[in-house]
Amino acid sequence: MSLNPTLASSVLTSLASAVALATGVVAYGPPGIAYAQGDAGVESPQGIPGLEGPRGPPGPTGPTGPEGPEGPEGPEGPAGPPGPAAAFKDAATTDYVMPAAAPDAVTNLLPLRFRAPASGWVYVSGNGYCNVPVDPSASASATHYVVYVAESPDAPFSGALPGAAFVRFPSGATMQQVPFAVTRVLPVRAGANGVYLNFQNFSGLAGYSCQGNLVAFFAGAKMQ
Repeated sequence: MSLNPTLASSVLTSLASAVALATGVVAYGPPGIAYAQGDAGVESPQGIPGLEGPRGPPGPTGPTGPEGPEGPEGPEGPAGPPGPAAAFKDAATTDYVMPAAAPDAVTNLLPLRFRAPASGWVYVSGNGYCNVPVDPSASASATHYVVYVAESPDAPFSGALPGAAFVRFPSGATMQQVPFAVTRVLPVRAGANGVYLNFQNFSGLAGYSCQGNLVAFFAGAKMQ
């Protein structure tokens, strides 16, 4: 019966130890038998990662937070290009205009429509004349009318318009040609505007005939 090499080595080692203890002499046994290193174990496979669960519904919107403090004022932007300093437009009648023959009737003698380049003011001047009939059998104020600048073609004379030409003839006068010169300053807005040369026939006398012209000067502001 053969002895197991490992067991034999262990026995020899034990005997050597006993002899050393008894005699005080150290005795070394024969070197152990070297064995081949075993194979490395197989690594276990990595587990499969779990699937991501479904996303839950969004929660309700929270309340609006308080408004933050106002930021500092930004730098001033560059100045824009200068606006128009002045502009004008004019118009004139091409033939006689016959004012209506009815008490207080308003007749537009001449319109002047224009486009203002910006909001501002217009200085309007009108000049011309009217041939004035007179009825000798009428009252002392048979010839009674006014020519004025208005903001609409049917605007009546207000009684306080500056620059109006007011005419009154007594009874018995012969027909005369009466000149007029009227002016007015009006505000305008950028874009389409209009001014009007009007005639109001207070007495209602028939037979007037008038001609005239209008000039509108635009300015962006009044002088200080």
